[in-house]
Amino acid sequence: MPDHWEEGGRDGHPLIATLAGAAVLVLAALLGPRFATPLPLPALLIGGAAAGLVLWLIGFAITTRHASLAWKLGSLVLLIGAGAGAAAIAHGQFQTQSRADASSFAEIELAPDGAVILPAGVRTRGPVSQLYADAVQADAAAARAFLDAQGKFGMGALTSPYLLQQNPHAIGNCGEIEQLRALAAEQSLARTARRSALAEAIGSASLPKAAKLGIARIAGDTKEDALLANQQAMLDATAELCTLLARRSWYNDNGYFGFHSGADAAAFTANKAKRQTLAEQADAVAAAAKTRILDGREQVRDALSRSIYTKD
Repeated sequence: MPDHWEEGGRDGHPLIATLAGAAVLVLAALLGPRFATPLPLPALLIGGAAAGLVLWLIGFAITTRHASLAWKLGSLVLLIGAGAGAAAIAHGQFQTQSRADASSFAEIELAPDGAVILPAGVRTRGPVSQLYADAVQADAAAARAFLDAQGKFGMGALTSPYLLQQNPHAIGNCGEIEQLRALAAEQSLARTARRSALAEAIGSASLPKAAKLGIARIAGDTKEDALLANQQAMLDATAELCTLLARRSWYNDNGYFGFHSGADAAAFTANKAKRQTLAEQADAVAAAAKTRILDGREQVRDALSRSIYTKD
C-alpha cells in the first residue's frame, strides 16, 4: 500500500469505515430481496451506488474526513462500486426468486380432460404460483358447484323423456334457471377478480417480458370471459326448452321426444340444433384454453432458458 495511504490511515479509521460500509451493502443485498419489491436492474444499480454514497458520507462525517485525500477519494470509489456490486447481487437474488416462481408455469401439465395439473410444491415457489394454484382450485370448485346446481334443477332430464318422466321437477320450475344465471355471473366475477390479481402480480415480477407474457397467457384474459358467454347462451336455450316441455305436448317415443303438436316438434328440433351448436362452442372454448396454456408454457420455458440479465 502506498505510504500516503498508510499515513492517511493513521488519521481516523477510513479502512474500517470503508469495510463496514461494504459489509452493510452486501448484507442488504443478501437480505433485502426477501422483504423488498423487485426493481429493474438499472434502478437497482442507481440505488446501490446512491446507498454507497450515503454510507461514504456517514463514514466521512465520523472518521474519513480526518484521512488523506487519497483515502477520501479511494473510499468513495470503493463504496460506490460496492453499492453497484451489491445491486447486482440483489438483482440475482430477485431473479432467482422470480424464476422459481415462474418455474411453476414451465412445469404445468394438462389432464386428458383439460384440467390443469400443477407441479409439486407450487404454493411455496412464489406469490404468482400461489395465486395461480388458488385460482385453479377455485375454478375447479366453481365448475363443480355449477354442475351440482344444474343437477339439482334437473337439467339432464330435459334431454330424455324417460328421465323427465322420472324427475319432472325442471319443467315445473323453469324459473329456477334464473338462479343458474345468477350463479354463472357470480362465478364469472370471482374468476375475473382472480385473473386481475394474477395480472397485477405478474406485472410486478422481476422477469423477462417474454416470461411475463407466457405466464399471463396461461393465467387467462382479464377482460373477456368466453365461458360465461357460452353458459348464458346455453341457459337461454335451456329456458326455451324448459318452457316448451312444460306445455306437456310431448310423449316418450321409444326413448325420444315425440310431440302431439307439429309446431312444438319443430320448435324442439330448432332448439336441439341450437343447443348442439352451443355445446360445440363450449368444446371450442375448452380447446382454446388448452392451446393457450400449452403455448404459454412453452413461452415461459424458452424465456427461463436465457440469461437472468435478458429482459426481452
